[in-house]
Amino acid sequence: MYVSRHSLIYGLSYALDIAGKNNLSHSKSTAYIAISIGRELEMPEPAILKLYYASLLHDIALSNTYDMEQHCVDGEKMLRKLPLSKTIARAVRYHHEAYNGSGIFGLVGKKIPFDSLIIRFASDFDDEFGKHLDQFEINMYNTVCKWLEKQPPFFPNKIISAFTKLIKRESFLLDYFNAETKYALSKKLVIDDDVFYGYFDVVKFAHCFADIIDCKSTFTRTHSNGIANLARRATKIKGYDTETQHKMYIAGLLHDIGKLDVSPDILHKNGPLTPEERFEINKHTYYTRKILEQIEGFEDIVEYASNHHEKIDGKGYPNRIEGEKLSELEKIMAVCDVFQALTEERPYRQTLPSEKVWAIIEEMAAKKHLDARLVAEMKPTLYKEKPPEPAKPSLKQQSIFK
Repeated sequence: MYVSRHSLIYGLSYALDIAGKNNLSHSKSTAYIAISIGRELEMPEPAILKLYYASLLHDIALSNTYDMEQHCVDGEKMLRKLPLSKTIARAVRYHHEAYNGSGIFGLVGKKIPFDSLIIRFASDFDDEFGKHLDQFEINMYNTVCKWLEKQPPFFPNKIISAFTKLIKRESFLLDYFNAETKYALSKKLVIDDDVFYGYFDVVKFAHCFADIIDCKSTFTRTHSNGIANLARRATKIKGYDTETQHKMYIAGLLHDIGKLDVSPDILHKNGPLTPEERFEINKHTYYTRKILEQIEGFEDIVEYASNHHEKIDGKGYPNRIEGEKLSELEKIMAVCDVFQALTEERPYRQTLPSEKVWAIIEEMAAKKHLDARLVAEMKPTLYKEKPPEPAKPSLKQQSIFK
């Protein structure tokens, strides 16, 4: 399988905005502003490309902690594990620095990566103005100018000068404050990137985001990895080709990516959910689809990942799809999800013994929540102790950045 690097990172950046509870376009808006500044400064396109990806991924560790220093340190560590330039990881580490040394790490002036300063400027601007949609008139323009007047201590003159030139073009801020275009701002950018990732590089991104998902709850730290292993094992035993096994593995890693929209208080709750809480948590499959369908080449993965709570009797969520309209692979993912959940410790119960797990699964099959035939076929495969989790792919592929 091959997936466009641009499509993969662009799609996954939406998950970061959900996780950070921003205005759902923060990463893309930050990238749009940053690249606009970079091109105003006539930066070379290879540098622009790195700035673009650093901007899209600058909040990659925000959901893990509210400590800004740790957020920056963790972000760099996560990005260094991905097939991206180290320049991108370094830019993210220092994106909360200030030119006058008042930033998190206290770096001053030219000791701060220039990309980091552009990203901070773009991010700060969007934090300040990103929610004021359809409010652009002369008073808002004056407010932007007053905000800009306060920034020189924190940024070098050439960033301030480049942005000043940008806002003098009416179209720049008209686009930014327009609700119709706000959520697609970075699509206006022409990004020259013809790199496609193979399976092992895509899996590195999937593992990264699976870790972000699972770290939202101490009780689900291995949930996504566990389902990925089960799904791959089940499809291999049933004779599916390697390509399908790969897609199911990735789908397992990312099936709960929509949970980044769910409050940790709900995920951690020690007891039954209220109807309001259940309503909130049920949204996660909708957001899983919304995130993954933005990635070209993920068409099958979208279905495998986002339909894991649909039921054979058509009473699942979020689309109430009846069993005959669900593929066998989607039904396999549903069984894997239930099995993994029941064999994990949760805030409200200990890990269940195998006999109890299968009693529950078989009862769900009898009620037409799960496919009875698949449950019977998969029981010999899953009944024994779950296999140890294999190491994450370690295939070294040369970065396209030199």
